Amino acid sequence: MKIVHTEELPWKQAMDHGQFAGRRKGLGGGKLTGGLWELPPGKRSFPMHVHHVTEEAMYVLSGHAKVRTPDGETAIGPGDWVSFPPGGPAHQLINDGSETMVYLAMSAASGADLVEYPDSEKIAASAGSGPGAKRFVFRKKDVADYFAGEE
Repeated sequence: MKIVHTEELPWKQAMDHGQFAGRRKGLGGGKLTGGLWELPPGKRSFPMHVHHVTEEAMYVLSGHAKVRTPDGETAIGPGDWVSFPPGGPAHQLINDGSETMVYLAMSAASGADLVEYPDSEKIAASAGSGPGAKRFVFRKKDVADYFAGEE
C-alpha cells in the first residue's frame, strides 16, 4: 500500500508549448497510474490523440473545459467522469473558460503503446517506462512497407 498526500506534493510544469500547457502532481502507480492536472484558461491539454493500447480516464475536480473529439466538443465540469478506451475516438481537452480546470487523470498502461495524432498525422510508438523508456514519433506518410530494405 502507498498513501500519497497530494497537499505535500509540488506542482510541476508538465507542458508549456504554445497553445498546450499544464501542471501535474504525479501520484504514482504501476499498471494503473494517476496524476492531478491543472489546465490553465486558454490552453489545451495535449495534441488531439488516440491510444491504441493504453486506457485513459479523468475526473473533473474543479473548473470547466471541453472534450474535443472528431464528433465535436462536449462541455465538462466538476463531478464529470470521462473515459477514453483504447482505440476509441481521438480526444483533447480545451479550456476556453476563465478559470483553471483541475482534474484527476488515470491511465492503465502496459509498458507499450501506439498513439495516433490525427491533426498532425503523426504516430508515436513507445516501449517501457521511466528514464529508460523508448519513444519514436514519425509522420504517417513516412511509414515503410514491411519488406522495404529487406531484399
